[in-house]
Amino acid sequence: MGIVREVLFSPAAIAEREKCYDRLEPLRKLDRNPVFRAERPWESAGIHWGSVIRSEVDGKYRFFYSTTFPVSAVDRTVVIDNAEVGTERHVACYAESDDGLDWRRPVVDRLLADAFPGNNIIWQWPGYFNDSLSVIEDEDDPDLSRRYKMLVYHHDRHDPDLCGGFPFASADGLSWRRIGAMLPTQDAECLWRDRATGRYYAFLKDRVGANRSRMLSTSDDFERWSEPHWIITPGHGDDRGTNFYNQTAFRMAGRILGFLSVYDLTTQTSWIELIESPDGSSWHRMPSRSPILQAGTPGSLDGGGAYPGLNEPILRGDEYWYYYYASPARHDEARQQETPTLCVATFTKNRLVGQQTEGEGTFSTLPLLCPAGRLRLNFVSKEPVTVALKRPGYGGEIAGFTHAECEPLAGNTQEGEVRWRSGRSPADLAGRHVRISVRGTNAVLYSAAFVD
Repeated sequence: MGIVREVLFSPAAIAEREKCYDRLEPLRKLDRNPVFRAERPWESAGIHWGSVIRSEVDGKYRFFYSTTFPVSAVDRTVVIDNAEVGTERHVACYAESDDGLDWRRPVVDRLLADAFPGNNIIWQWPGYFNDSLSVIEDEDDPDLSRRYKMLVYHHDRHDPDLCGGFPFASADGLSWRRIGAMLPTQDAECLWRDRATGRYYAFLKDRVGANRSRMLSTSDDFERWSEPHWIITPGHGDDRGTNFYNQTAFRMAGRILGFLSVYDLTTQTSWIELIESPDGSSWHRMPSRSPILQAGTPGSLDGGGAYPGLNEPILRGDEYWYYYYASPARHDEARQQETPTLCVATFTKNRLVGQQTEGEGTFSTLPLLCPAGRLRLNFVSKEPVTVALKRPGYGGEIAGFTHAECEPLAGNTQEGEVRWRSGRSPADLAGRHVRISVRGTNAVLYSAAFVD
């Protein structure tokens, strides 16, 4: 039995509502956090932006991360994003794990082995600043020398034309070569490949006025990239202190979602919001703009900020693990004894965002092309829930698929079978535009799925 189509009840997919509001499920931080912290001489500034992936080849967890160590002499420093840089060498490192919790640093010794024997450094580019190491594993590329792909920001010490986002490729994730064109970004970029389409997405950063904002460039071959366009900029309800530092993307329940890094200039702290897109090209914040992963209390390991890891959530059974970067210091604070670390937050599969009725309420989705198959509902409700299929536009409920004819459902399940006493199934409406209408009392409703 397979899924033909899923419909996530996210805010941008809802057309009609009565006594119903959006539902967000905050991510749950692991008690064991942090799962990876700085321990080596070349990691003196802590664990910075990076990507945790689980290999499609051997199931091993691989962590590609940035860190720095002091350099004794520099010709000068520069200010990048309100921070003085140039006194430290930025390098990329590699770690691996069998369970995603206990990590080891394989001895690579390909770079800086004289200064740091037994190191796990895999990439360097001497300059003022390297930032936002974003790595994917691409098993669909027939060129095995490009199995791993990386996007990283480089700020060159001597050449202003070498300041931007640079794509790299690798056969093993350890030796890297630069390919493709430089992408225009200030820093804080992220790479994503949509497996459904094969397209590569480069989420980039620039500013609208003084506010850090998000741009997008895409590519079908990882070498030629589109001109960037704005996707997340300050809007109604934001102020001069609202900034968007970085973002990620992933697919869930038929929708493209992402985690957005929000930086508040007034408190100098950062948190993560959930965002969504119908197509990967246009993006929307949740109407409530509520944090889905908050910074911790002052003095805690993420008291200065919770920043998105530059990777997709990893599915483990019925739960997703999302690796994020935790900073104990606020953005404007000098380095403290405690340095940034890698942490994990979790959420239940297909239960990150949806709708919730307040009392007896109802909602309907945007029109969709009805596929063949049966309909299942992902929901939690002690009281009966019913589902109807409606015509789009001004049309009402379709005969045989009305709320009155629906056999009520209740409980806590992601596979609630929707049946109508008429005996009809969505297969009878295949190819027609319909709305999914759901009615319930104090019900939490996440998604629907058409199954064959």
